[in-house]
Amino acid sequence: MAQLSELKKNALNWLSRRDYSEAQLSQKLRHKGALPEQLAEVINWCKAKQYLDEDRFLSMLVRNRARQGYGYHYLLQECRAQQINAEQLNACIARLQLNWWALAAAAYQKKYGDSPITDFKEKTKRMAFLQRRGFSAEQIKAVFTELTNQPNRTG
Repeated sequence: MAQLSELKKNALNWLSRRDYSEAQLSQKLRHKGALPEQLAEVINWCKAKQYLDEDRFLSMLVRNRARQGYGYHYLLQECRAQQINAEQLNACIARLQLNWWALAAAAYQKKYGDSPITDFKEKTKRMAFLQRRGFSAEQIKAVFTELTNQPNRTG
């Protein structure tokens, strides 16, 4: 059993370095030996002091993943793991005004640049890359439609 003051100190130490979701912070505190009632008290204390802010964490997560070239479906899966629901994610995305089509095109361009698609197998491989990154079928189709409309491209 850990002391409450020690748990608060640990939580503050972690949160001073970066934002955490409530689920992440709870897990870290449980590893330090927090009992359920201590856990609830530390989490409530962090929220009251605005050290722990789920919206701030979510905004940071969405901006970072979008910058890294990930799409909505990837983010949705990551949020579920953090016990953040789709409504919270959708509200955050609306605030940030993300353009998933542009992000899909940028992720493709970063990975493949101007290298031409030589055959169907190569095209399938590139489409699968975007799908693993969490982009929708419509967004992937739009990327490849744009590619075929450019001069000196095959596909």
